Order: sequence, then C-alpha cells, then structure tokens
Amino acid sequence: MPIFRPQRFVRVCIVFFVIFMSTICFKVYLKVSLIKKQTRDIIYNYQDDVSDNSTYTDYVAARIKDKMQTMRQILNIKSQIKNINLAQTVHNTRLGHFKSNLDSHVIVVLVHSDTYYFSQLLLSLKTAIGIKDAFIIFSHDYFSESINALIRNIKFAKYIQIFFPYSIQLHPNVFPGTDGQHCSEGYVCKKSKARDPEAAQSKQHWWWTVNQVFDNLNVTRSIKQFTVLFLEDGDFVTPDILYVFKLLKKVRLSHFTFCEVINLGAYDLDLSSYTKKTLVSVEIWTGRSYRSGIAFDRQTWNSLKSNSEEFCNHNDYNWDSSLRHVGFKKWDGNVYMIAIPGTRVIHIDKCGRTDDGCQEELKVKEVKKFIRSVRKGMFPRSYVMAANKVEDFDRTAAGFWEDVRDKELCMYFTTHSVWY
Repeated sequence: MPIFRPQRFVRVCIVFFVIFMSTICFKVYLKVSLIKKQTRDIIYNYQDDVSDNSTYTDYVAARIKDKMQTMRQILNIKSQIKNINLAQTVHNTRLGHFKSNLDSHVIVVLVHSDTYYFSQLLLSLKTAIGIKDAFIIFSHDYFSESINALIRNIKFAKYIQIFFPYSIQLHPNVFPGTDGQHCSEGYVCKKSKARDPEAAQSKQHWWWTVNQVFDNLNVTRSIKQFTVLFLEDGDFVTPDILYVFKLLKKVRLSHFTFCEVINLGAYDLDLSSYTKKTLVSVEIWTGRSYRSGIAFDRQTWNSLKSNSEEFCNHNDYNWDSSLRHVGFKKWDGNVYMIAIPGTRVIHIDKCGRTDDGCQEELKVKEVKKFIRSVRKGMFPRSYVMAANKVEDFDRTAAGFWEDVRDKELCMYFTTHSVWY
C-alpha cells in the first residue's frame, strides 16, 4: 500500500499553484499590452488626424464611437448571415425542382464586393439558353445590400444565397482578418506582414463553399450525380455556355470518364475557335486555363476531399493550383480536363489604380462586341475529339499560405458543417 507523503503532496500543490498563477499573469500581461497598443495607436492617429479645434478627449470619444458603430454593424451582419445560412431558402421554385440529369446545371458563383461586374455577370447569365433549368448558388465573402438587391430581382433561375462566415469583413482586426501576426507550427506567433488576408481568403472561401455545396447544403447534399460549374464576379458568359456545358458532360460520360474536370474558360479570345463543328480535346489542366469555368462532379470531389490534407497544407493561396497539386501527389500525376478551344467564360480584369484611362464600362463593351462577332459559331452541331499534348502542371507554389492557422481552418471546414 503506497505511503502518503504530506511534504511531496505540498510540493505538487505549490507547482500547480505557480503554473496556475503564471497563466493568469500572462493573460493579464497580454490584455494590458493590447490596451497599451490601442492607446498608442489612438495617440499616434490623433497626432496625424486631429484638427486645431479638436481636443484629445474629443478625438478619443469619436474613435470609440466609430469602433462601437463598426462592432454593431458587424454583429448585425453576422446575425443576418446566420439566419440566411440556416434557412437555406431556394428562390424561384416555380421554375421547377432541381433534377439530376444532363439538362440541369448547378452553377456556383463566388461573389465578392464589385457590384458593377457582378451585375454584368447576371446580365450575361440571363441570356444563357437553358438558364431556367439551372440552379445557382451565390456564395458571398462580403455582405453588400446593393448586391443582395440585384439578386432579389432575379427571376430567370432558381437560386440560393450562402455567406462565408469567416470573412475579413466580419473579422477586420483578428484572424482570419488582419491581425499583424504570422503563426508557425506549434502556434509560435510573431508580428509580421508576411500573411496576406485577402490572398488567404480566396482559398478559404472556395474550400468552404465546395464543402458546403457537396456535403452540407440541404438541396444538393443527397444528390449523387451532379456537376458543379464555378464562376466568379468579373466573369461574363456566352449565350451557349449551358448548351456547351451539357455537350462536354455528355462527351465525358461517353468517352473520357478519367477526366477529373470540365473546362469552359480560357485566357485567349480567338475568333477562329468558334465553329459549328467544334474540337473537343482532352489535355492536362495547367495554369494556362483560367480557373473560372471549371466544373467537376461528386466523384472528383470525393477524391479531392479524401486528400484534403494535401490541399490544405499546400503552400499556395490559389485553390485551382492546390487542386492540381492534389492531382500530382495523389492521383495519376496530373489533373486531366475535357475542353473546347472557344472560351465560354470571359474574365474581365478590373481597372487598377495605376491604369490611367482604363474604364470598366469600355471593357464590358469590348467583351459584348466580341461575343456578337462569334455568335454564328456558337451552339456547335457536331464535334471531333483529340488529345492535346501540353506541358505538365507547373508545380511551383505561389505561397501566401504558410500560416498554420490558415491550414487548420481549412481542415476545420473539411470536417465540420460551418454556417455561422
């Protein structure tokens, strides 16, 4: 029978007490440090921004008022997002229920904050033949009343809205927003600007979306056979996009079941690529193809999800490059796609701050003019098949995905249904 030793017991209690008090003191230290930092920021901003007629007390009161207003706005948006995500309301059901066949199309649109470009995408989708049989999932990483108003006016297709609950908009000063930290393995965090929240959000948002669409969204999770087409605001589609989408799905099922993805987009705009007898090619998915206009089915998704650690740990903020990395590491060395030469998804680049004379309206006009010029070659009546020999996937990683918190959040979306 073990002997009770009071002195040893007392020593153990003292050790636990010291550890407990040290933890409390460390938390107090972090809190005090944060308060000091916020105070310094207010003082510095006061020195930079204050007018001659303002006192320091007035300035601090105004800053606190602004912060409280921002916090209330964020809490209000979070509440709305929670309600919308949990309700999962399908609109325009009068157009019929979604069916799992070649004539029905699931389109996921990744929506950001550009109202004008998003409105142009909607206008192009409205003119797409067969759009009434489509089901559109708008996945937002930014809550915008103007964008929501545009969506509420949609009458041409069934749709649903979902909102990414871990957006920068909802977490402006903490992870996954801008917190000025970079954390390595073991959660060793240091002050650093190495992490780019905007870049990281691009991959997080897409990964959250694809998990929700295939596995957690009520209207789609139980459907075994369907193919999802991915678009983004800034894209503009041709009137025959769904006609060609159906054609490529049919060709893939008949001849090229080994192809993991369907590609409807490309960077190059070539007038000669639009013919009534179109080429249907099988090739390796490289960086030459734009990531909008990519589509894949549940079989490809299940294979991708089973290798989610490769996807989430790959040091590349681009979701498409990370997907190709999974193909290289875990599939047959590359990701194979079925495509046609004439792009049905045209991406319109935004005007940068240094682009003097650039007008987004003119860019849209040029795209519409191009589509009118190739209209006679749309809706191909027949096709010929070919295998194109191109270079292998470039395995160079783009980076901006080294923070361990991004990797763990990515994996969290894999194993949890996260709606708010």
